[in-house]
Amino acid sequence: MNVAVSTVPAQALKIERVKEHIGAIVTGIDLAQPIDGATRKRLYDAAVDNVVLVIRGQEHLSPGELQAAAEMFGELMEDQNRRYLVDGYPLISVLDNRHLDSKGQPAKVGANSTWHTDHTNQELPPKFTMLYAVAVPDKGGATSVCNARAAYESLPADLKRKIDGAKTENTLISSARMATANPDIVKAQRESTKPPTVHPLVRTHPETGTRAVWFHKAKTETVTGMSPEETQDFLQELTEKITQPQFCYAHEYQKGDLLIIDDRASLHKAGFDYDHSQHRRLYRMLVRGDRPY
Repeated sequence: MNVAVSTVPAQALKIERVKEHIGAIVTGIDLAQPIDGATRKRLYDAAVDNVVLVIRGQEHLSPGELQAAAEMFGELMEDQNRRYLVDGYPLISVLDNRHLDSKGQPAKVGANSTWHTDHTNQELPPKFTMLYAVAVPDKGGATSVCNARAAYESLPADLKRKIDGAKTENTLISSARMATANPDIVKAQRESTKPPTVHPLVRTHPETGTRAVWFHKAKTETVTGMSPEETQDFLQELTEKITQPQFCYAHEYQKGDLLIIDDRASLHKAGFDYDHSQHRRLYRMLVRGDRPY
């Protein structure tokens, strides 16, 4: 099989670290062009090593080119929210502050936003979440990412012992959060007959062997030995302990940025601190992961 060769000179590609514990920015590459195997590996490794990777200057990509670029990181999976998709591209979902809900009303934006990792209610959650900036406000609207691997390592020994063997039960939305959740999600949860999906609260990265705190607060019905309400309080306390500034990076988008998050070692959160009369539109792609352990 022939391997495609990048048209980008090797010396043009730059990967610059943003902070000690998290984040790197890539410049000097055009994802619409064929990318050789060595460059693919360099980008993949940078995403794993830095937890979040930003590839800049990709505003010219078509949806097909964007999907092909995302597939360099693995097999894409369907987003469980099938309401908002790019026409003709069922593996690319749309996050947009101008969405309408099933009743034709403006969808709730940010009312239930918490630090999380994606799709914990699934048996095989994604290993990477990718966000591509199509329209961005003048300022604000950042996606914040926390290195939950480094944060876990910094926790006191007694807290590590408490959470190391704990399990989470995951649903579409916790019963303790239904009052503020998107009505469409609440309806889907109430109609669901699927039992909660059980995952570890601290998971092991299958490629690095490192461990990280790993949960979606809004989707966690219970942590081992706790009620739903106790679970929400406990996860809030845990979130505050791990989302320390040294472990977090808030990325304010430029149009054409491709943000790649290693979900197996991180939590992330959308920012809503922008002028909502301005348009914020991101395309989201998910790379299929393994069963957490």
